[in-house]
Amino acid sequence: MKRFLVILGLTVLVWLGVSMAEEKVYPMQVAVVMEGYDTVRYAIVDADTVLPLQVRMNGFSAFLSSVRHLDTLHVLLPEDADAVSVKSLNGQLKRLVFGTTYVSSSIDSLRVTLAQRHSRTYRIRIDDVDFSFGDQYGLYGEPTVTPAEVTLYGSEEALSQIDEVRVAATNLHGITASDTYCLPIEPAWRQFADVRPSCTEVEIYLPVEAYVERDYTVPVSVVDADSTVTLRLYPKDVTVRAWVAQRDLYHEPCFSVTVNYSDILRGEDRLVPQLAEFPAYVRPRIIEPQEIQAVLIQ
Repeated sequence: MKRFLVILGLTVLVWLGVSMAEEKVYPMQVAVVMEGYDTVRYAIVDADTVLPLQVRMNGFSAFLSSVRHLDTLHVLLPEDADAVSVKSLNGQLKRLVFGTTYVSSSIDSLRVTLAQRHSRTYRIRIDDVDFSFGDQYGLYGEPTVTPAEVTLYGSEEALSQIDEVRVAATNLHGITASDTYCLPIEPAWRQFADVRPSCTEVEIYLPVEAYVERDYTVPVSVVDADSTVTLRLYPKDVTVRAWVAQRDLYHEPCFSVTVNYSDILRGEDRLVPQLAEFPAYVRPRIIEPQEIQAVLIQ
């Protein structure tokens, strides 16, 4: 009896091995994710997420496939296309399904429906970036922001509630040389569902120069003065103290300091001189004296 059971067991094992080695067609399903489209500008309205398959494989491979979870099939959507042929995915499917010798499907293509999001373009503001410079150094010109604008994509309702886009609050201290800083944008869009930005950071270029302090003697002029009267100003010249970039020291800057004739007619005893014009390459600091007197001679 014992020998009979051993022989029976061996016979079953042989039969099972032969049966498992035989190739058959098995139904399977694989999860699908569509990729390759511009997720910032477009949203998926509808897409195939499951691909039914008929695969030819032996029993051993079928058993292994049944006990392990199949990887997701990532499908690259061609540019300006809304469908991908299943036949073109044969290579991917054979690598995905272990042990298969043949793969087919009851559908001929995987399809996706995309909808273009609404968009709005914003000028990027840098008000919350605090720049401070080392002694005798300063900004030479204007900062350059790249890109200067950001486009947000999303629903019209959400975009209407976003008024501005700013660079995140940042402190940059002790600057002594021209440099480019990569700074993040404050993600105001995150408080709204499914709003995407064209970029999440910007580059800010700061042109920086070393400055020296110089004094310039400038005559004071009277705005809208009556040509029929004589005016005497005390003093008639003032000193404009300004910072000048070292590279511009060879220039002779032109300043205009004025007082208003209307203030003189009102009998103002003390007039405050105003710096009306100055070159862009200088940084005025103070005018001395800060008050002058005027005498009107009829």
